[in-house]
Amino acid sequence: MTRRQRNGVIVIDAQPRSTAEDHLRAVVSHDVDGAIIVDHSGAVRFLNSAAERLLNRHGAELHGQIFGFPLVVGERAEVEVLRPDGEFAVAEMRVLSIVWEGQDAFLITLRDVTFERRAEAALREAEAFSIAILNSLASEIVVLDKQGKIVAVNEAWLQFGRENGITDLASISVGADYFTACAAAGPGTGGPEALQGLKAVLSGELAEFTYEYPCPGPQGMRWFALRAVPLRGARQGLVVAHNDITDQRRAAQIAAEAEMLREQVRQMERELISVEAISRPDEMVRSLTAPLRQRAPDLFSYGLERYGALLEEALYSRVHRTPAPSRSLRELGEWFGSIWAAPRDLIEVHLQAMRDRSQHNTPKKLQAYFEEGRLLLLELMGHLASYYRSMAAGELSFRDSE
Repeated sequence: MTRRQRNGVIVIDAQPRSTAEDHLRAVVSHDVDGAIIVDHSGAVRFLNSAAERLLNRHGAELHGQIFGFPLVVGERAEVEVLRPDGEFAVAEMRVLSIVWEGQDAFLITLRDVTFERRAEAALREAEAFSIAILNSLASEIVVLDKQGKIVAVNEAWLQFGRENGITDLASISVGADYFTACAAAGPGTGGPEALQGLKAVLSGELAEFTYEYPCPGPQGMRWFALRAVPLRGARQGLVVAHNDITDQRRAAQIAAEAEMLREQVRQMERELISVEAISRPDEMVRSLTAPLRQRAPDLFSYGLERYGALLEEALYSRVHRTPAPSRSLRELGEWFGSIWAAPRDLIEVHLQAMRDRSQHNTPKKLQAYFEEGRLLLLELMGHLASYYRSMAAGELSFRDSE
């Protein structure tokens, strides 16, 4: 048997035929890749044992059968082969032109890549599952590599960017440099402090890092809690979660405001208690010891409505620089005095008004309510004290005249 080229095609002289076939089998039978020879019509003329294993069929079954896949000489293609057991195998196919037994033929090599493609599919499925888990979380999640580059984000993180006017989402998505962005934030923004903590977790100095920071935006000032933990697995990195804690901050602010107001009026309350004791008849004192909200809920609601209106008017005066509603506030203080309201009742009215406004207002407007409400309450307390002092003085004069 001899080989020669004719017009760029490998020619295998088949005389003697048995020697040519034996030599061809010797060349391909030990190849780890499958090898199939088909004639010009596509009928199978030979296949090696590797091809039999890949196709899970004996060569005798396929001999003379049409191969069934388009053949493009010189091109590589991946094909899925259906085996008799119903399973699919994936092979990388390459086709060469040859002359076999004196006729034009094709040599098809099939490299079994089933395991690799299944592994790739499993990896894609695992990654998709991981992303699905990330997207199911309400927190804004960013996954960083050991250099601080973003390798994964969830939809909540991207949505946060959209809501805050970031049109180039690529700047906060995969490939962006998170560490550089923190460093560029500058002093007073929390960026450098956050960067220091993130690097401490990455180096192993800290098991985790938490940090609260403000974030101004179109909806006003919002607060977030950053929590960073190491990325578990072969790849080093960080998982960084950002949780919106604005509501918790508002609640804490309301609680702090309430405590501060209680502290401010404690001295005034002690004075008013003694004034009340002088002003009220003994039987009335006994009957009015319960809070106004409990003993007269309708009066409490009416007082809350009037106080809320004055609070809105005070905020309007602040914005438009108009006179504050002092007379109306004095009248409200006297009205509370006429129903024997205690200082604690005024505090409760104020706190309820703040709670009502904390649900649907921006942090900036809520802060304005706090500032105006504090002044409003103190002035209202003063009017209530003046009312009780006047009553006490009148009662003492009445008793003296007797």
